[in-house]
Amino acid sequence: MRHAKAEKDCVKASDFERDLEERGKKDALFMAQLLGKTKFIPEQIVASPANRTKQTASIVSKELKVKNLELDSNIYEADISDLMHVLREFDDQFKQILLVGHNPSITGMVGYLTQSFVEHIPTSGIVVVELPALTWKQIQNRTGKVLWHQSPKGLPIF
Repeated sequence: MRHAKAEKDCVKASDFERDLEERGKKDALFMAQLLGKTKFIPEQIVASPANRTKQTASIVSKELKVKNLELDSNIYEADISDLMHVLREFDDQFKQILLVGHNPSITGMVGYLTQSFVEHIPTSGIVVVELPALTWKQIQNRTGKVLWHQSPKGLPIF
């Protein structure tokens, strides 16, 4: 999941400290509710510690009643190799994990893990990818399959 819509001009804070706009909060809740109607309910949420990402993850966690919420500083300003490292460190006790991060790396990960081309995941957009690995450490590129994708406008991303 990409974080929800954040403040554009935040003169009082750095990029890391930007908060969600009201629309972003509503979109994150809407997307959590949509996800809640699927079979893809995460057992754990791992998010960037940036304010907007942390707030998005908290909204989703509360709505879906996910008790395991972890912040990982490696997600902020990550490239694909950084995110692959994060994924490979996931705890194998969890089979469904929601990663909440930033573009361009979140969009890039879908293309890296699957054979699907995604031009742009919008704010609050979610893509569910099935990975054919027995452990998180065994994840390989181009082996995943997109099972579900949605944007906050209720339209598929691709």
